[in-house]
Amino acid sequence: MDNEEQSKKPSEMSQDELPDVKAFEDEFTRRFLQSTEETRPGYYPFLSGTGKYKMDFPLDATIDEHGYALKDKEYEGLFIGVDAGEIKSSIRINFSSLHEKGREHTILDMINHQFNDELLFDEFTSGDSTLYLSYFEDDETYYGYAGFLQNEVENGGIRVLYESECIVGKEECEGLVAESKDVMKELIESIQFTVQSNESE
Repeated sequence: MDNEEQSKKPSEMSQDELPDVKAFEDEFTRRFLQSTEETRPGYYPFLSGTGKYKMDFPLDATIDEHGYALKDKEYEGLFIGVDAGEIKSSIRINFSSLHEKGREHTILDMINHQFNDELLFDEFTSGDSTLYLSYFEDDETYYGYAGFLQNEVENGGIRVLYESECIVGKEECEGLVAESKDVMKELIESIQFTVQSNESE
């Protein structure tokens, strides 16, 4: 592969140049994928339409064009469907540049109102962001993570809701759910703001 081919984005490539996976088969999803090189096995580099954040994008996922909203670099809402066979999942991501540091608990309270039970958020600080994340489940087959990522460098935050359902029998689901919980958490932890502190001054 020459330098010109390596520098081409997936949206500029023909179908036969792309990996044979669902994420690249969908034309709308392809616009957000930055390379055909995996970030880690089964995932490709995604860049937000705002340019404000990036993450690892699953090979078996697509972005719903009709569920997508963008307002300049101020707001982005997207719905991602993930079909991993026995596990069907959806990821809802909402970015807003208006979220200010110090008001995280207001956002967490808003997320709590979506659930019947009080969520308990764990807090993880890494680099220029802090992640608040809570696991939830309704029964043995429906479960997920709700979270909020606050930018520590400038205004901006991301709400994430990752829901999954195991569609095979409960016995078969036991091992699958345990494994997929780790997969879900790793994806959310891959979300990173692209802001550089010298650009925000």
